[in-house]
Amino acid sequence: MTTPLQGASQKVAKYSVSAGLMILMAAMTPAHAQTPPLTECQGAPILNLSASSADEVANDRVRLNWTVQFEKPNAAEAMTEVNKVLSSSITRLEKNNQIKGLRNAVQTYPLYGRDGQPKNWVAQGTLTFELPVEALKSKGSVDLEAPLTLANLQYFVSPQRIEEHRERLSKQAIADFMNKASSASAAFGFPGFSVNQVGLQDERLGPAISSPMQPRMLMKASQAIEVSSTDVATAAGNSNLSVSVNGSVCMKK
Repeated sequence: MTTPLQGASQKVAKYSVSAGLMILMAAMTPAHAQTPPLTECQGAPILNLSASSADEVANDRVRLNWTVQFEKPNAAEAMTEVNKVLSSSITRLEKNNQIKGLRNAVQTYPLYGRDGQPKNWVAQGTLTFELPVEALKSKGSVDLEAPLTLANLQYFVSPQRIEEHRERLSKQAIADFMNKASSASAAFGFPGFSVNQVGLQDERLGPAISSPMQPRMLMKASQAIEVSSTDVATAAGNSNLSVSVNGSVCMKK
């Protein structure tokens, strides 16, 4: 959200800016923007500026999605088998206080024969939860009932770590915005500038290196890997975090 800053006239010293900052500076525009300029900017040339600071941050959380399915002559039998596996696994996982966001889902659907009539029923259950990456590295940290199998996992940055980096990235982006405004005013021959409008936005841009996930066919219970305690290989990687500053300054005459 764009927030006017009153009386922010100042000369700014040179700032050191970290590598990787992406800077975009628009051309000078007349002082008739959509939002009326401050009183002190009335009739003065206005310069639109945009600066951003980005960094790669190590993923410290992981979300795992597990699945199990059974094929039975009727839906009730298939559902019963799935619920047994899910209930046992949920009981085990609830004993681990590092596991968060535990949830499950179940669905059933018929398998049709060549005559168009239901032949068997399949019940498919899913189990999802998240935990710290370091906890996942511990042997036996994921204790599940067979034949649950790992469908996929996703690494991400925790809100706490995002907050830790947001302040630093915000300061870098703001410093660069002000430094560019100071340099531009001097280059155009003005003694200084006043901040007219400014807005701050931060976002997570996603994995630093994207790897597409391939679809996987679900296995029948008889084909599933029989494990009750699963060790998952970990390579958490990084995510890109970015903070951008957008606004305008007016040139002091």
